[in-house]
Amino acid sequence: MNLLRTKTNFRPFTLDDAEETVNLFNEYSQHLFGRDEEDLNEMINEWTSPGLNLEEVTRVVEDENGRIIGYFEVWDITQPHVTKYVWAILHPDAWNLHLYQDMLAWADSCARERINLAPIEARVVMSQTVPHKDKKLKIALENYGFILTRNFFRMEIEFNTFPAVPIIPHGLRIVPIDLNQELEAAIIATEEAFEDHWGHVKKPMKELMEQWQHTIENNEDFDPSMWFLAKDGDQIAGVCRSRGNLSEDPHFGWVNQLAVRKPWRRRGLGLALLLTAFNDFRQRGYTRVGLGVDATSLTNATQLYEKAGMRVTQQYDTYEMEIRPGHDLARRG
Repeated sequence: MNLLRTKTNFRPFTLDDAEETVNLFNEYSQHLFGRDEEDLNEMINEWTSPGLNLEEVTRVVEDENGRIIGYFEVWDITQPHVTKYVWAILHPDAWNLHLYQDMLAWADSCARERINLAPIEARVVMSQTVPHKDKKLKIALENYGFILTRNFFRMEIEFNTFPAVPIIPHGLRIVPIDLNQELEAAIIATEEAFEDHWGHVKKPMKELMEQWQHTIENNEDFDPSMWFLAKDGDQIAGVCRSRGNLSEDPHFGWVNQLAVRKPWRRRGLGLALLLTAFNDFRQRGYTRVGLGVDATSLTNATQLYEKAGMRVTQQYDTYEMEIRPGHDLARRG
């Protein structure tokens, strides 16, 4: 396909485009990694999130035959609106640097139109995370003015036998969440635990709970029995939140978040929570588990996962571009 001679069109994404667009996402991930990464129902759940205006912040790229060959968005739905998360991809067979930079220019304009949502005097950035192996996309971001700011790893473990039995620190216990009674407390504990993670920006609990209620109510695969809480009496010391039924492999599980609050760190609780999740996955018949982690985590999470037997399988790179200088509300050190 020669896009230099092919007319393209940008228009807002609609839910009628969902299936074709998710197919585009998976054709991209198949090209890079040989697997599907996105699920239609999960993506519809995201596209119907509270506060998301599809007409304002999303676009698809159509070729001259009306086929969707690209998608881009500016994700910015919760306060304090200081990070405008950009995601822009083109079909592997439709790659064109000039077209991609036109997509970035639209995202740039959209993000700048939304600067006034952020607090006065706060620094505002656009951020996009891309696969390390997609060199063309990385060059396009750098040419546009984005700067590499952080690296993240995908880590995995394969189970040949049952994982090690977790050693739970004295005085603590690890139990499944009582979702009806403990959801908000678990979210509060997780947010507190992540306050010292790079890039973290504090968000209002009301908005976070609205997002969670939406996700839970609209995700047919949501399984609260895969959430574990570490408790010290009635206090939540840590949270491990996992999920299964990934589109890429029915035998592959994913640890979405592992969080230990500061007063309970350096006691082996993180490893105990992780091994609890591993054993739960193994009992359910999963043979592999993965997670994502900051490559230079301020809490040395990568070392914890290596100790549990995980290995790095992929790298992702986060780029940022400042669109308004000011006081940085994101954690940087």
